[in-house]
Amino acid sequence: MEAFGPEEMCHVGSRVVRHAPRYARSMTALPDAVTDGTVAAHPLTAAGTPLTTHLPDGILLDAAQRSAAAALGAPHRHGAYLWGAVGRGKSLLAEAYFEALPTRRKRRVHFHDFFLELQGSLGTRRTPLDRAVTRLVGGSRAILFDEFHVHDVADAVYLTTTLRHLIEHDVLLIATSNDAPDELMPGLWHEHFVPAIRLIEQHLDLIEIADGEDYRGVAPELRPTTGFTAGSWVLGAARESLPAIDLTTDAGIALTVRERSQGRIAATFDDLCGAPLATPQYLWLAEQAAALTILDVPDLRTVHREALLRFCHLIDVLYDRDVRVDVHARAPIARPVAAGVPARSLERALSRISALRH
Repeated sequence: MEAFGPEEMCHVGSRVVRHAPRYARSMTALPDAVTDGTVAAHPLTAAGTPLTTHLPDGILLDAAQRSAAAALGAPHRHGAYLWGAVGRGKSLLAEAYFEALPTRRKRRVHFHDFFLELQGSLGTRRTPLDRAVTRLVGGSRAILFDEFHVHDVADAVYLTTTLRHLIEHDVLLIATSNDAPDELMPGLWHEHFVPAIRLIEQHLDLIEIADGEDYRGVAPELRPTTGFTAGSWVLGAARESLPAIDLTTDAGIALTVRERSQGRIAATFDDLCGAPLATPQYLWLAEQAAALTILDVPDLRTVHREALLRFCHLIDVLYDRDVRVDVHARAPIARPVAAGVPARSLERALSRISALRH
């Protein structure tokens, strides 16, 4: 990956940060605020970042995306938090921006993977949390957290420590999310995430991509032959019951599948979403399979909250790891109505499965 010198950079447009008044930065809360009310830019962003020159060929941004690209490409002090509805190109813009940053000491990491690695370090080495974060960040000058969302109270604690470390050590942070900061981790445990929300609001530039077309739909002639979007959502009666095959993850957690052969795994909806599994088990499963078939998926409108949440997490992992998924379902794709499931999680999962052939 080539590094770019300051002389090769240019501004991509005027800065347009769309946020509500409650997200206004508190300059007095920033340790590096200067007396005239301005904040010095992070060295990696001081000259602006040529975001649009790193987009894939043939990509045309709509008006809202161009505004977000201009805001993202402008100087930042500690980084930026890019958020908006599903399918609006957040990852595309963030990846292009990150590619253009003038350093090789940068790390892209998916949210799930980072915290799984952090939990592993804490569990196996009995390492204090702050030291484990320091080890994982290493010498990185910039980190990209893609698909920023929190459902676990432990991750909320880990994330607060991680954010403080990045800010204190002047590591540039770029994050993408479907949620505005104060919408992260809704529900009973929200209060545990408030310290992290305050850090995000005070130290990162908040950039919203306004609502518009969901670009995740794939034209048939452009459909890939491998990976998540090569998969399908097929309607039909349940297949004849297959015998259970018991697997054990590296962490010693048992899970059940129905077939395992040559990089392909098949399991029922109940096997994967009815059982008390979580993101670490889905990540392990994604490592074992280039393709996963989910059998006997019920009408999503009839699924109870816990199973539906697990299904959303499973789809997140399969999409992020680009594992082909073929769904054998009893009903067409439909918006679930289970109470207590975060709306953004549902929207994200529906957008992703809508990209499957159906």
